[in-house]
Amino acid sequence: MNRWSVGASIGIHDGMAPTKGTTRIYQFQHFSVNGRYMLTNRVGVMVDANYDFLDFVNKPYNTYMIRTTIQGVVNAGDILHLPQVTPRIGLLVHGGFGFSSMWSNNNPLYSNSAPLKDRADGMLSFTFGATPQFKLNEKWSLNADLSFTFNARQNNRFDMQGKDYHGAIGGYMINAGIGVTRYFGKHKSHADWTKTRYSEGLDELKAKIAALEEQLKDDDKDGVPNGIDTEPETAAGALVDSKGAAIKDTDKDGILDAFDACPDIAGSFSLNGCKDSDGDGVSDPTDNCPQTPGTYANKGCPELDKGTKDLMEKILQSVLFDYKQDKTLLPSALPILNEVVALMKEHQDYRLELAGYTDNIGDSNENLARSKERAQTVANYLITNGVSSDRIEVHGFGEQRPRGSNDTPEGQAMNRRVEFNILFH
Repeated sequence: MNRWSVGASIGIHDGMAPTKGTTRIYQFQHFSVNGRYMLTNRVGVMVDANYDFLDFVNKPYNTYMIRTTIQGVVNAGDILHLPQVTPRIGLLVHGGFGFSSMWSNNNPLYSNSAPLKDRADGMLSFTFGATPQFKLNEKWSLNADLSFTFNARQNNRFDMQGKDYHGAIGGYMINAGIGVTRYFGKHKSHADWTKTRYSEGLDELKAKIAALEEQLKDDDKDGVPNGIDTEPETAAGALVDSKGAAIKDTDKDGILDAFDACPDIAGSFSLNGCKDSDGDGVSDPTDNCPQTPGTYANKGCPELDKGTKDLMEKILQSVLFDYKQDKTLLPSALPILNEVVALMKEHQDYRLELAGYTDNIGDSNENLARSKERAQTVANYLITNGVSSDRIEVHGFGEQRPRGSNDTPEGQAMNRRVEFNILFH
């Protein structure tokens, strides 16, 4: 196979950041040439040179940019077996690094009489892209290319009208182009269009055929081949499914195990074979309160009265903690907690789940421990005031599930909270 090629393309670009000017991306102001050598039909190296003229909309200034890179090339078309499907369609992906320089002839930061080296910005560039190909013949192909370039140590914006303060990776731009590739060499085909040939030994092929023949046997005579029979020793005459497994009804409720959501517990057809212990029409596996009748809309639990719902909402606004505090309740929380004590004494079937949270300041592991301590502090207050400890569950979730933005002090204060959830025996 031939290994050498050269290419040229013309296209558009967009210096996306950092810049305040808007480039005319609909003009052909990007030019590129490259030379490529393929080490194999799948891997090669490429050297390219690029020129970009950045013409800004409604601005009197412009920028020139040149870039040279060395890149690795992978023939993704052969990896994806495109030649076997569409012999004229190919795909290359490439990536590497190089050097860029940009300058402006009308940069207001410098006089036009200043040397070009003083008006230019040099940087290290990293480029990644993809090149779809269309084969014209064994010597020529058409190609398109879409590439992204990231610049390191870029000191100026792309419009050269101010400094860049974006850090180590100072800017990025996109190039899209169309062009041609010329292949060189004495062989008939180039590496881009040389298919990888896969071969297997005859003995290996015979072994595979023998294995397939074995899988097609039906040793237990149930009508299902051994290769897909999940029960290869089914008793003679047994009724089986499409995978050779004996059809069973383990819990004898009239619903076959394959369709029974609860195959080990007798249930009703309307509940997919599951049991409904509290008779509320919600099957036990999906019932959050399987021993207490409730409603389907509330996942099998009783509906809370309006007073209880209002109290739960007030808790979200009141049971809060100061920064880094986990053992001291705010005075504003005490009246609400007293209401919770009264509610728990009135409803002996209620249980409480307390969930503590923090803001995102500090170490996340410390915040997780602090959130549980906050929930425990609230639990201790309730227990001290007459609520049995076996009716309270305590959990800590740290920085998870913020109710407010951690970017503001108000949001952080809202996140230092304990939430309540009513459970049932």
